[in-house]
Order: sequence, then structure tokens, then C-alpha cells
Amino acid sequence: MKTSTPKGFTLVELLVVIAIIGVLIALLLPAVQQAREAARRMTCSNHMKQLGLALHNYHDTNLVFPPGVLADGLNDGLNSFPTNMSWMPMILPFIEQGPLHDQLSPYMKTRSSSSFPTALFDTPIETLMCPSDPNRGQTGEVHNSGNADPPPDYDDGFHGNYLLCHGSEEITTTTDNAASGMFYYLSKHDFSSVTDGTSNTVFAAEILLAPSNIAGKRDWRGRYYRAEHLSSILSTLLPPNTTASDKMRTCEGAPANPIYAPCTQSTNTQVIYARSQHPGGAMTMFGDASVRFVPETIDTITWNRLGTRAGGEVTDF
Repeated sequence: MKTSTPKGFTLVELLVVIAIIGVLIALLLPAVQQAREAARRMTCSNHMKQLGLALHNYHDTNLVFPPGVLADGLNDGLNSFPTNMSWMPMILPFIEQGPLHDQLSPYMKTRSSSSFPTALFDTPIETLMCPSDPNRGQTGEVHNSGNADPPPDYDDGFHGNYLLCHGSEEITTTTDNAASGMFYYLSKHDFSSVTDGTSNTVFAAEILLAPSNIAGKRDWRGRYYRAEHLSSILSTLLPPNTTASDKMRTCEGAPANPIYAPCTQSTNTQVIYARSQHPGGAMTMFGDASVRFVPETIDTITWNRLGTRAGGEVTDF
């Protein structure tokens, strides 16, 4: 009696199966990537919403919004009181970082680097990071050999993706205290200042960070704890994801991918533009704490107008 043996797959059949699996993966992979980016974008939006609510709560408590920078201007010295902090440390209690604020507070009032708590200043703050930016959560900076500004034992701390808006212009040494937006050097604005309407005024947007671990390079963009050189506020002069370079006193002048976060060194004129890794635009928070995705194709004039607090312009965004 004949016994039958199980018939296996032929080589052709195996190749066909592999080809089908390959096609299915090719079809599914973009969908998976899109789903992941959608989730990251939603998280980014939620983070900006929390920032907006924190600013509102700060205003409710203090009857004024925090200044963009606690410094006199671009030429403010290293030892200026109160240490050239940005708006960020002031809102820590309103983003569930009260203990961090309390521990950092003594060091926010002095330039003394004695027993400086580097680990505290390097504490990552998830609420201020966009999950789509691979360089999120940068800390400190790589100092050039022999550089004494800041001192070697003075750490720049955590850098974030979200900056407040100073208006629709570049900041210069002659205009640093007269910006058109809500947050700039020693600004003191409340809701009554926003005559353009809170839903028509940009309060914050996101930026991209440059790597801080490249030897011989320094980048101050997104720096919150030493913000005298415009590292914590941005402009609506050009639309999101513009190919134009940011201008900073100290920035990474030659990144591996110059389109990612281009920057040109400039001492007297400084500006940071909104940028993101979200395809097609950047998340933006308005004065009513609403968060909207602003496309990079937005009309430049419209984007300019959205950055001002009292320009009297009519916008259709």
C-alpha cells in the first residue's frame, strides 16, 4: 500500500508568499508612520495647551503675564540681576513643577556658581518638549576651549521646544524693549494689552533644537535659564519652517543638516523662527490658550499680523 508524503512549498510559491508579505508591509508602513506622527502631533498640541493654561493661571495670580526675558536687552551683562532668566522658570508652579521652582529659586537670584545645582537645571520638563523633535531635551552647551562666558561650572540647563512670541520683527539693540508682541525684554502686559483679540494673537509656537553635543559648537536657541540673548522668544516675521536662517549671538552655525535648524551668528540683530518636524507647518498657541496647526504656506502678511498684540489689523486665519 502506497503512503503519501505531505507536499511542501515549491521555491516559486515561497517567493510569491514573500513578495506578497513585502507588498503588505510596504502598504502598511506609511500608515503606521502616519499614525505615530498623528499621535506625536496630538501630544505636542496637548503640551502647548498646558503651556497656554499655565500662562493664564500665572496671569490670574499676578494680574500680568510674565515678561519674555528678565533682562534689559541684547547687551545686558552676564552679572545682571535677576540673572537674565526667561519666562519659563516663573511658570514652573503652574505646570506642576512647584518643587523644582522652589529648589531653583535661590540660584535664580544670583550669578554665584558656588555649588551650582547642575542636575536641577538640567531637569527635563516634558510639557515643554515636542515628541517629534529628535533633539528634544537638550541640556547645557558644549563650551569652546578656554571660553569663560558662561563660567565652566555654570550650566545653561534644559532647552525646550516652545518659545513665547515677541512680535513680528527682528530684535535689535535699539528695538529690544519695543517689540510688537506680548513677550519681550521686561514686558509687562495683561489681557487688556491684546486689543487685536486673544484668538488672533500668537502667544507661543514651537522651534527645532540643534544638537548640543557637537565639539566646538554652541547653540542657545530654546535656552530658558539664560535668555538675555533672545533664546526663549520667537518672531512671526517669516512663516513656519522657513528656509531663512535664525540669527543668534551664539548658535550652531554649521549643523549636519542646515535645513533642519539653520542659524547665522549675529551680535546686534537676533531672531528665531517657528519650526517643527510635523509635516507642513508648526503647532501654535494663541492668547485664548487654543492651539492650532499653522501651515508653512500661510500668507506672510497674515502671519506677521498674528504676531502683534495691538496692530489693529484684520486677519482671516
